[in-house]
Amino acid sequence: MRRIVQHVRRAATLLGELLSESARPCPLCRTPSRGMQLPPHAGAALPVDAPLFDICRACASDIPWIDSIACTVCGRPETCGDCARRRNAHFVCSRSAVRYSDRVREWVALFKYRGDERLAGPLADMLDLSFLRLELTLRGRVAGSRWDAVVPVPVSDERLAERGFNQAERLAALLCARRGLPMRRLLLRTRHSEKKSLQSRLARLKSAEGLFVADDEAVRAWIEELLGRELASLSADRPARRVRRPVRLLLVDDIYTTGSTIEACSEAIAAALRRHWPGSDLRVYAVTLARS
Repeated sequence: MRRIVQHVRRAATLLGELLSESARPCPLCRTPSRGMQLPPHAGAALPVDAPLFDICRACASDIPWIDSIACTVCGRPETCGDCARRRNAHFVCSRSAVRYSDRVREWVALFKYRGDERLAGPLADMLDLSFLRLELTLRGRVAGSRWDAVVPVPVSDERLAERGFNQAERLAALLCARRGLPMRRLLLRTRHSEKKSLQSRLARLKSAEGLFVADDEAVRAWIEELLGRELASLSADRPARRVRRPVRLLLVDDIYTTGSTIEACSEAIAAALRRHWPGSDLRVYAVTLARS
């Protein structure tokens, strides 16, 4: 019954938007847009709280949605050779909403390099779909849906000065605000590197080596907060002890290419937890808005 009521409310929202006299410009193409759009695959594949996209119907139909996946690790719609070659991986799996097509590349570039804020909403909606897809993947395999931290992939100081913001952090903040998730800045980038889009697969893998380290002070503060919250929830007749449940961490980036960035970030955080929280059980997942 609850799902029926939710569907009715969504239909009413769509109808109200469509009947609205004022047409807003589509943030992607700037043409007049009436109403919020549902992704074509949302009806059966996603929960009823999947985001409505405030874009025109033409742009909604032009987005290369990932409707099904072939690789259970990275969520790629085709068989993935990169994941087949993984050894000693530090993250469990990643999910994306769309393919990294020329059109999506154009939108991401306008957001990242020109600071086009009108694109923040649609790109955050895509990331939200990635998050919902990951939640569906984990349903039945992981008890509950608790995330202990959402961690954006950091950019170098040079990139930050050049762009004025970190696109992964901006998108992660929007996701956290929408889903009520805790965001933590636990990573530092050790050096400036060439844009990944200009590198070969081998160059990407090599350039990611040692590229990220954990911010030890931030990690220690996060662990203390996490342990304090867990210990406070224990009943009075249970002895205080270290938390034994797995710690679930979600990395956020804009594009997933070879997985080298996600792997390097996961390895850096895993190393920090081994130093500061021996015996902890870390499970790292990731979401990106696009999969190349």
